Amino acid sequence: MVKTLNALFFALSVGLLIASCNFPYQPSQFILPPPNFIFPSKSDMLNFIGNSSANVKLAFTLTTTVSDVYFIDYNNYNDSAFLPQQLKKPKGMESFNCARSRISPDGSFVAYYLTEGATINGSYIQRLDTAATPVLVDANGTEPHWWQDSTGLYIIYSNVILVPTTGGINQGIGQTFKRQVDLTGNGAVAGPSQVIAPYPMNGGLSANGQYLCTGYESAAFYDVFNSLLIPINKGFQTCNPSIDPDTAHPGWMMFLNFNGVQSMNNPFIGAADYPDSSLAEHSVLFIVDYTNTVRDYVALSQLNAVYGGYSEWQTPEWSNNPQFAVAVGVINDAQADGIIIKNMGNHTATKTFLKFTLGKGKLNIESRPYIWIGK
Repeated sequence: MVKTLNALFFALSVGLLIASCNFPYQPSQFILPPPNFIFPSKSDMLNFIGNSSANVKLAFTLTTTVSDVYFIDYNNYNDSAFLPQQLKKPKGMESFNCARSRISPDGSFVAYYLTEGATINGSYIQRLDTAATPVLVDANGTEPHWWQDSTGLYIIYSNVILVPTTGGINQGIGQTFKRQVDLTGNGAVAGPSQVIAPYPMNGGLSANGQYLCTGYESAAFYDVFNSLLIPINKGFQTCNPSIDPDTAHPGWMMFLNFNGVQSMNNPFIGAADYPDSSLAEHSVLFIVDYTNTVRDYVALSQLNAVYGGYSEWQTPEWSNNPQFAVAVGVINDAQADGIIIKNMGNHTATKTFLKFTLGKGKLNIESRPYIWIGK
């Protein structure tokens, strides 16, 4: 009898335990939250590029406490874990801000410079590898661009970040240099710096080596072959100059506008997709040649017709492929989306756009994106 009661008590106890624990246990499946940074799939990216076998890399700066260079490589695309990779800074300079992030012609390195306020802290090249260490090009170098000819690969840079707001572009305020680099292994400089212009030209050198360009308080080309400064859009400040990489258009550059009716020969005023002639700041991305003639443009309204919600353009940069450029569409003072633009420099072709920051993770208003497209 005692054994029977004990057995009954045990069975009741187990039953109560099972009931109290919701037995059998059926947990809800744990699902990882989506990453903040979500990028277009590889197929979406290549469909936009129009080449199913293209190699594509993106680089950009992003500010948390300070600005760092990040990159993503579509050759190593993984839909389940595709996150920006952060590059190391020079030792002891971790608190400085990285500016620009231009990828080398072969897609293996990036060039950038460091700043602390308006102080230059050097131009660097660095392999696109999280373990790579930076290689100093010039301790007083800023706005580095890649340039290549039959003699080798060079970094084009100046020693003045922004042309002074008074006095315009005059000899004596700064210079532009080129310095040969070697991308073997970790990379290295391969010779002394050479002065190529008696002015600080921060927008790069044309593919044929003839034209440098610059902007900010004053915009201009510099004809290296003829030692000639060519002012552009006189009386208007411009932002973010970038030389056309197309060998067919050596004297073209891209920049952002400031307020007002611009001082250029513009055959597009009055066109259906051209905004009001008295332009809002950073509302048009202009492409202008050395005769001060507008060759093409991308209006913010064209972007907003596709995605909507952007207050201005910022930090445009031409790709190594002249058909493409990249810029940021500003959402607010703290956030911006990375935007790839197709059909640059060809006004007869409709501009198309691809937003590449698809998740909660956004760029900053001063992020400096770059897209490299390899065959």
